[in-house]
Amino acid sequence: MGRLFASFFLVGAAGVCASCVVAQSPVGTGSKSVGVQPTQGATAAPVHGEVPAEMVDKLRAELAGQKGLAESDVKVISAEAVNWPNGALGCARPGAMYTQAIVPGYRVVLEAGGERFSYHASKRGQFKLCKLKAGGVAAGSSR
Repeated sequence: MGRLFASFFLVGAAGVCASCVVAQSPVGTGSKSVGVQPTQGATAAPVHGEVPAEMVDKLRAELAGQKGLAESDVKVISAEAVNWPNGALGCARPGAMYTQAIVPGYRVVLEAGGERFSYHASKRGQFKLCKLKAGGVAAGSSR
């Protein structure tokens, strides 16, 4: 009887451990993806802090290269640290999915050739060029 009880105990313990392994397996293995729509019109919350000069220089060089201009022809209109509400960095595209977590980053508005361009960036260096609506508000990604 003792052996029978011990056998049942070991089988039960193995079943519990097997479910532990499944619960700890990496995300995406055997699980379905659930689409989450980004909040439309979500804006970034300004925070205190400065935009690193390296980031501004990188964005100026990017725009100058796209427009075929010298970097000195690209003017910085504004640069601020922000907390983006999700991975869209304030440039959500309809139907696209984004990380649903606050992303610390920056908003840098540049001017070149009489046009203004809004770059939205994460602190990790990812950036997007967003189209500006009338009034200077970014609307969707052009990148």
